Amino acid sequence: MCLDCKFPVGLYPLELAIIMTENKTHRHGGTPHYDFARLELPEMPILDFSVNLNPMGPPEIIPEIWPDVIEAIENYPTLEGEGVIRYFQMKYAIPRENLLAGNGSTEIIYLLPRALGLKHVLVVSPSYNDYVRASLISGARVDRYHLTPQTLFSSLDVDEVANLLRNADALWLGNPNNPTGSLFNKETIMMLVDRCPEQWFIIDEAFMPFVEDNQNYSFMESHSKSNVVVIQSLTKFYALAGIRLGGVIAHSDVITRLKRFKEPWTVNGPAEKLALYLLDTEDYAEKTRHLVKKERNGLIHCLKSIPGIEPYPSGSNFILCQWKRSENLDDLMRHLLSHGIYIRDCRNFPGLEDNYFRLAVRTPADNTKLISVMTSLPDMYK
Repeated sequence: MCLDCKFPVGLYPLELAIIMTENKTHRHGGTPHYDFARLELPEMPILDFSVNLNPMGPPEIIPEIWPDVIEAIENYPTLEGEGVIRYFQMKYAIPRENLLAGNGSTEIIYLLPRALGLKHVLVVSPSYNDYVRASLISGARVDRYHLTPQTLFSSLDVDEVANLLRNADALWLGNPNNPTGSLFNKETIMMLVDRCPEQWFIIDEAFMPFVEDNQNYSFMESHSKSNVVVIQSLTKFYALAGIRLGGVIAHSDVITRLKRFKEPWTVNGPAEKLALYLLDTEDYAEKTRHLVKKERNGLIHCLKSIPGIEPYPSGSNFILCQWKRSENLDDLMRHLLSHGIYIRDCRNFPGLEDNYFRLAVRTPADNTKLISVMTSLPDMYK
């Protein structure tokens, strides 16, 4: 550790950039003002396809129960976010001792490396940049297992991953993976878990609720496995990004360990109260999964018919694409922004520098407008 810079020595420039929150490398979706300025375009209202939230918006029950929720601001919340814990208990029949609530999944992502004492991690990439950033900040070395377009970003070679894990103490894996949309087979992951019992498997299932028959993919019920840690988020599926709701499911010994490092009162009172109302939204959940599947399949079908745009298979509520009609993705982004449509530039993800972008699945009307604008590209890009 360098005492002057407070960061681990020997990091590559990209890795150092990930640590610096003001750097473009750490950008998330939902920043159209940045690209309006960068592309020298006047700002205007947009349809934001860069943010992967439920296209149905929050459940209809939210405005009705909001007066009751807001009353929680008058009192301290519980130390450990009991409302969120009870949501997972009642929704998934998970024992209390296997649960820890968090201020969204992001708090959990940054808690795990320091609580587990990670020194060397393997990240399945391209993936959510905060896996790397959280690991580096805690002082861990980071290696990557690269998903490739040749295998549609969806293939895990068990032998190769297991070999790489011999020199690491943890694997980070998004399932479904962001930004590729890859959905990994549970049996394949379990083979790795059993083959590498000394390594941690940190599985981020923030987008799992969007998956039909997700019980066939999720590790939520695998809390008896002492080396599996599952991250969950409620903000994506319920379109509540402004109210941070998340948690972690793990063996009881792991939860006890995490509690020694976690700050108290990170889940606020309104979030605790709101979580319990989400238990009564099963009809909303089913409609969401039906809508996402139908619209995602329709979008992929339409995108395939547009020359120069290659969509990849997805198991979630977003689609990874590659722009091939010109040498610079900015050409597509400028055209879309000038028509009030914003997409997620994925060139800051290692492995996606070659003009990749991501689209959220939105409402039928929004998706129709997206395709219409994409098919109206100027002749110079045809």
